[in-house]
Amino acid sequence: DGEGPCAVDVAERCPSSVQFSNFSLAPISKARASELPVAKPTQAPQDIAVCPGSFDLGGYGPVSLVPTGWHANGALFEVVGKGEMVPHMGSRAYFANTCTAGLYDHKQYLALNLLGKTLRFMVDVSGAGCGCNAALYLVSMQQNDKPSTCNDYYCDANHVCGVSCAEIDILEANMYAWHSTLHTALDHSGKGAGYGGGDGWNGPRDFNRTQYGPGASCIDTDKAFNVVVSFPVDAEGELVAMEVVLSQEGHDCPLSLKLDRYAGMQELSKALAAGMTPVVSYWSDNTMLWMDGAGTDGQGPCASDDATACSASVRFSGFSVAA
Repeated sequence: DGEGPCAVDVAERCPSSVQFSNFSLAPISKARASELPVAKPTQAPQDIAVCPGSFDLGGYGPVSLVPTGWHANGALFEVVGKGEMVPHMGSRAYFANTCTAGLYDHKQYLALNLLGKTLRFMVDVSGAGCGCNAALYLVSMQQNDKPSTCNDYYCDANHVCGVSCAEIDILEANMYAWHSTLHTALDHSGKGAGYGGGDGWNGPRDFNRTQYGPGASCIDTDKAFNVVVSFPVDAEGELVAMEVVLSQEGHDCPLSLKLDRYAGMQELSKALAAGMTPVVSYWSDNTMLWMDGAGTDGQGPCASDDATACSASVRFSGFSVAA
C-alpha cells in the first residue's frame, strides 16, 4: 500500500549504537487490571519428556526404557501390550533400572551380566528392507561417566557420540541381511558373522538368501522369529564365544553362528562380567551396503539401498535371561 516507511535499506548508514533509559516498575491498579484480557490455558509442548514404558525381563525382573531424546508420549519408541518394544524409525532406547523423564543418569542404566548366560527374545523385521537397520546390542554405558555429545552417556566402539566403549552387536539386521559382531572399545570393524554386505568386498556368508529372507526356507523374515544368544565360558570363567541361533515356528532348520577366537575376548569378558546395557535402535541410510550389499561375489542380498522404503517400525518382544 506504500504506507510503510522505507523503499530500500542501507545497512552502512546505521549508527554504531542506540540507547534505552528511564526504566521504571509500578503496580497495575485494580481497575486497570480488570480491563486486561484473561490468559487462556496453553497446550503442553509436544516435546514434553515422557518415559517410553517398562517390561518384565524374564529371569531378571522389571526393566525400564530410556530414550535418546525425549518425545511426547514416547512417540518414537513405544512399549505396547505385554512388554513388546516398538522402536520407530530413527529411535534408540536403553535398558535401565529406572527412567526419570527428562533426566539422563548413567547409574540408572541396566548393567546386565550375561557372562555364562543366555538371552532369548523375538524380533519382527518385516518391512525393513535394503538400507534399514534394526539393532540390539550391548555397550558399557553404566560404567561411562562422560555425558558424550549425545548428552545421554551413550558410548560404543565406533565413537558415534564421542565416547568409546566395548560393544557386542547381537544383531544388526533387516529382511535381507543379518550381522552379529564383537567389538572391543577401539576395534571399529570387530569380528562378525551372519549374512550380507560388501561394496567392493564380501561380507559374511554363513547362510544365504534361500535360508534367510522374505519367504526363505529357514527364517522367513515376513514373520517374527526367535533369537537365542549365549555367552559360554571356560573353566576359569572367561568368555570363549558368542553363540547365536535363529529359529522360527514351522521351520526345522535353525541358523547358527559362533564367534570365537577373537583377539579382544578378554576385554569383552571383563565388560560382560561388569554388566553391559542392552540397546535397541532402528535407523536407515542409503549407504548400508556394508551390511546388506551384494559384494564382489554377487551373493549378498541388496544391489542398492533405499532409506525411504523402510517400514515405520520394527518389533522386539519376549525377552528372558537364564544361566
